Amino acid sequence: MSKTESITTIQQLVDELDQVKDEKGYKKLVKRLEIPLDEYEPYAHFSKEHYTRNCIARNKDYELILLCWEKGQETPVHCHNNQECWVYVVKGEFDEQRFVESEKPSEEIEVEAEMQLEEDEVSYMNDDMGYHSLANINDGKSMSLHLYMNPIDECNVFNEEIGEFERKELEYFSYKGKLLQKV
Repeated sequence: MSKTESITTIQQLVDELDQVKDEKGYKKLVKRLEIPLDEYEPYAHFSKEHYTRNCIARNKDYELILLCWEKGQETPVHCHNNQECWVYVVKGEFDEQRFVESEKPSEEIEVEAEMQLEEDEVSYMNDDMGYHSLANINDGKSMSLHLYMNPIDECNVFNEEIGEFERKELEYFSYKGKLLQKV
């Protein structure tokens, strides 16, 4: 198989991810994604209360998660626990804000950049770049595919009420298509 061939199924993506061991390889894979929407259906679980984290595949080297978003849902500002992260927009449109620690004594963080992400676009983030948040700005449901170079079980999340970061354990809504939480 040619290394420049498009990736057109979830299984093909997982098979190739199992062979990759470095940042350069993950970056190349994400650029080859051309997976039709119906391939994501077994993993696409939504909740009216919050966006959902649906694990497609995970091993010691990577974690592949489909995030499913209702209109207006967003993440808090968060880090990636020192892991590399690629976000591929499967469906919809997102607003991504990037934050850095503020030099102002009255603020913990401040917005450094903001961008809109549309279908088939990729964003990259790591902790050296600061923190970020994503928001579904589509006029309906959206989905984003997140590839982490190593699994992330917890991360720092900014609590706006107290103006500080807190450690948060991360949970899946579903694992390999099977619901783990009540809808």
